Amino acid sequence: MANICCCKYVFYTDDGNTDELTRLYKNLVTIIQPPEIKNDYEPAWLGNVATWHGIDWENTISCRGSIELLGGYELGNDYFTLYSDTAWSPTDELWEAVVTQYEGVSFVYVAEEPGMGIFTNTDSEGIYLSEKYLIEIYGNAPIPEGWYPDQDKPECLEIREYFSDFEELADYCTEFTGQEFSSIEELQSYFSDIFNEEDDTYASIHEFTAA
Repeated sequence: MANICCCKYVFYTDDGNTDELTRLYKNLVTIIQPPEIKNDYEPAWLGNVATWHGIDWENTISCRGSIELLGGYELGNDYFTLYSDTAWSPTDELWEAVVTQYEGVSFVYVAEEPGMGIFTNTDSEGIYLSEKYLIEIYGNAPIPEGWYPDQDKPECLEIREYFSDFEELADYCTEFTGQEFSSIEELQSYFSDIFNEEDDTYASIHEFTAA
């Protein structure tokens, strides 16, 4: 069974002409609503997106996944969002082939698939997608001594937060650990020293990089 890669795409136009972006959005709405394309798959299957656009997915492009949510869109907006779950990795080639049919439309995305070590954000300027770091801590280990010095300790470790820059991440970690951090490496080393496999606790900091 394939690992699931969770993706958030933003389709946009930066030339002021939203007609083609609107056309793409309306086509996607049509595709994912049955029974426009009849086969053994769910309407939101990515292969239906390829078929609609005349793309030979069987021999050239992976479509192992589906559209999980198509964000709302108002006429005149210069972007819209789309969420998909795919097997192992993002389906870049599919969407690159799709947007070639819509003049002036581009896309950026954030993708997560921990099992494959995929933490990708192609929006290097953070215009639409600001995710740069992700901290995850959860498990059954006792809360370390000295944590939460200025607030009540929670009953269990359950942390999952995104940050747009290192300073924001470091400040957040300082609040609950009482420690100061000057680099991502220092943060990662700190948590790996505190928790290990025997603790039955997962603690990790992921950095999103460009594909």
